[in-house]
Amino acid sequence: MVVRVSSGHRVLKKNFETEIRVNDHKLPLNHFVQETLANVMVGFLKTLKDLEDLPKNIEMKIKRLPEQIDVDAHTYP
Repeated sequence: MVVRVSSGHRVLKKNFETEIRVNDHKLPLNHFVQETLANVMVGFLKTLKDLEDLPKNIEMKIKRLPEQIDVDAHTYP
């Protein structure tokens, strides 16, 4: 939601505090990027069968493997 205060000034409603760290370095994210990333993750999580309620906190870690490996696309780790 955007509230227009004057012709050049807007106030945005913030629902999430979103943070991305790459190699232990926190990346600066503006409010739009924070909200967009959070809404994408929440939308994705809503589609998962084992998730009953929306979590208050989401943590995700992505780690590059030393080399690419083949996996069976129809099994879970």
